[in-house]
Amino acid sequence: MITLDLGIILMVFVSGPLLLIGLLALFYNLRSKHRPMRERENIYLCAECGHVYAFARNRPMDRCPRCGCLNEAVRT
Repeated sequence: MITLDLGIILMVFVSGPLLLIGLLALFYNLRSKHRPMRERENIYLCAECGHVYAFARNRPMDRCPRCGCLNEAVRT
């Protein structure tokens, strides 16, 4: 029969869930690195050709990549 000390049993039961929570926090932190760029993008709808495009620049108006028409941001 294997004898285990009470300290070792408590360490396993405490460190196991803490390790799992730490790994989950790391996973979600790395996964959310791509979201801030989408939040900074402005979405434009061209009045001439109807093209929808997005730029990460902070401008109230930007040129359409297709036709070159100036358009206001639909969503900032």
